[in-house]
Amino acid sequence: MKYYGITDKGLVRKSNQDSYVIATNVAGEVFAIVADGIGGNLGGDIASRMAVAHFSRVFSETEQFQNVDEVKQWLNREVKICNSAIFDYGKQHVDLKGMGTTLCAALITHIGIFIVNIGDSRAYAWWHAGKMQQLTVDHTLVNDMLMHHEITPEEAKTFPRRNVLTNALGVWEDVKCDITHHIEKMDGILLCSDGLHGYVPEKTVLRVVIDPHKDPSLRARKLIKLALEAGGFDNATVILLDFAGGYTL
Repeated sequence: MKYYGITDKGLVRKSNQDSYVIATNVAGEVFAIVADGIGGNLGGDIASRMAVAHFSRVFSETEQFQNVDEVKQWLNREVKICNSAIFDYGKQHVDLKGMGTTLCAALITHIGIFIVNIGDSRAYAWWHAGKMQQLTVDHTLVNDMLMHHEITPEEAKTFPRRNVLTNALGVWEDVKCDITHHIEKMDGILLCSDGLHGYVPEKTVLRVVIDPHKDPSLRARKLIKLALEAGGFDNATVILLDFAGGYTL
């Protein structure tokens, strides 16, 4: 397995509120995380960095997970701890009230792949045969309206509040966390913030990630270049994991 992560401020924003980490534990398992901060001033930047720092630290101390229930319990517990830490920090600093972050992660273990999602950053599975599938559900107002058939997919593209989140880490005392377990064969996983998926068409992204002749670092950098060429309106972060037909730990 090869992997690479990269983030870019973009061409419009004054600062980069995205953060990412690719961490390993004692057993060699891998935890890749993208966090897209939200909140005025430096709140989003602080929240996203707090999230990746927390999970990087606690994951590095874990030993090999033994079963699915153990993984899900660990993830839910650490999400609650991290949510409380960010929420309390925001309460203690008036100028940072409302700070928070998305969290999209892939935990690669010997008992399968676990996808974790809070917010609107995304995880995709991809196959060299030419297929890409979104593994996460966006926690946004526009997606809720789509699911309830209140607007059409075409209307969603120009919906004025399409970036409004209905769930985020650290904004509220309680947080909802989606966790899915995958044992199906896939060639790789793409994690990204909306600075990529919100501006670059999936078909274009697919053509880049499935290229078997380029190292993951070159493909990830190409995706960032495409986000910049699309206007660079937002911070953009990409983690590309390439299993090269499978993965071993």
